[in-house]
Formats: sequence, C-alpha cells, structure tokens
Amino acid sequence: MSARDPLDRYYTPDALADGCLAALIAAEGLPPGALLEPCAGGGAFGRAALRAGVPVVRGCDVDPEADPGFACATVPVAEWAPYFVPQRQGPVWIVTNPHYRGVYDTVAEMRALQARVGASILALLLRATTIEQLVPGADPPDALWVSSLRPRWGGPGGAALRAGDTCGSVLAVWRPAGAARGPATIHAMPPWRVKGRAPGGAR
Repeated sequence: MSARDPLDRYYTPDALADGCLAALIAAEGLPPGALLEPCAGGGAFGRAALRAGVPVVRGCDVDPEADPGFACATVPVAEWAPYFVPQRQGPVWIVTNPHYRGVYDTVAEMRALQARVGASILALLLRATTIEQLVPGADPPDALWVSSLRPRWGGPGGAALRAGDTCGSVLAVWRPAGAARGPATIHAMPPWRVKGRAPGGAR
C-alpha cells in the first residue's frame, strides 16, 4: 500500500452520506435551513443534503482541488467560522467527515465552529476507534449512530487502499455546549448499501 495521502483525502461513499442524513432527519425532524460541510472534499454530505431538500448548502476545505459540486471555498481552519457565519438562514447543521490526522484537535475545532455559527447539530463521521477515546473524555458526543456496514473509502487517498481495507464507522452527534446532556444514546444506522452493490462516491 502506498504512503498516506498528505491531505488526508478519504472520501465518503454517497450511499453512506445519504444514510447518515436520513438518520439525522428522522431523529431531528425537518431538514435544517442550512447544512455546512467543512472538510468538504468530494461533497458527499452536501449533495446528500441537497437531495434531502435542505435549502442552503455551503462547504469549505483546505484542499484547493476540492470539488464537491456546490459552493465551496479553500479556507484555512482558522477562517471556517467567518466564512460560514454570513450564510446562516434558519437552523444550521454541521455535518462532515473530518480529516483524521490530528482528529481530536479537529473535533475540538469543530465544536468551536458549532458555537461560533450557532449550529444546533454537529455530526462527524468518525472511526469506531476514535469514538472509543472520545466517549470517556470531557466533551463526549450526545448520540452515536453505528453503521453495521464497513465503507470503502474513495478519493485521492482512499484510491490507494486495498479493496478489502475498511474500518468501522460511527456518526457522532453533539448538541450545543450548555444544553442538557446525559450519557450518549446509541442507535443502529439503517442499512445504507444494497448488499452486493459496489460502493462509490465522495466525501
């Protein structure tokens, strides 16, 4: 297997993004006024939101070659919030597959972004092994949606993986800081891939 992609570009299959959005909408009600996808990459979550009827979708990425198929800017991490704040139109969700290099710092940055833009939901698609470290921490997620299917990642980084190289995935959901919080609720994510169908798509 080749060296790890320097920009950590492991793109989410479209079917998995659709499954994540369907689970969130079923749990939270109507789609939000806007969905923000930092680490947009190939834009799987933004496109899933558009298919679900979310009226405003915006993305950003540190990768200048990111092409998600909707409004997206090349924005350093420190400038995420100023880019997103003027786009608020009704309730906001942040949903993304974050970069895994320095993932715990990235989760903290996403929580800060959630506070800055007033997002009611922060949902991050994470490896199961990452969740094991976050749950006992100081800022655990409020809900976990566990996929019984193991995705295969596409994109410039994922393309280098062996066909059988997969990892368990969990959609971790945080509500705003200060909201009433208890132990994380755990849910089974509905099946998102037809058995035997080849996975595809982009983050």
